[in-house]
Amino acid sequence: MPKQARLSGIKAARCYTIEEAAEVSGVSPRTIRNWASDGLRVMDGTRPALIRGDDLRDFIKAARDSRKVKTQIDTFYCFRCRKARHAAEGLADCVIKANRATLTALCETCETVVSKPVAEARIPEIARTLDLKIKRHDATL
Repeated sequence: MPKQARLSGIKAARCYTIEEAAEVSGVSPRTIRNWASDGLRVMDGTRPALIRGDDLRDFIKAARDSRKVKTQIDTFYCFRCRKARHAAEGLADCVIKANRATLTALCETCETVVSKPVAEARIPEIARTLDLKIKRHDATL
């Protein structure tokens, strides 16, 4: 089973049983029942219980959106803390390849290595809040 439910096979105008909804979204029937207890709309007046395709898609999209974490230009997402964190002591390394840059730093809380890609044009803006050590990789032919 995938870690993330699939949206591609769910038809908005179709109704699914719990087992069909599980198969089309790539999760187990138990997961669908858990989602129903967490707020997924189920047509209760019918047996077997039916789930509208558009309700299933909306529920999965809302669950994905609720897990997203927005980071500011000078913050990183730490996988250990599972939160947006600043760089330890305001220090970060910046590696530039072509017109993309990758910032790497340590989490201010747990000291895990954190990184994120940024556009090269945003480096001066980032340099106002972080002490950057910039290293450029030029393309050689």
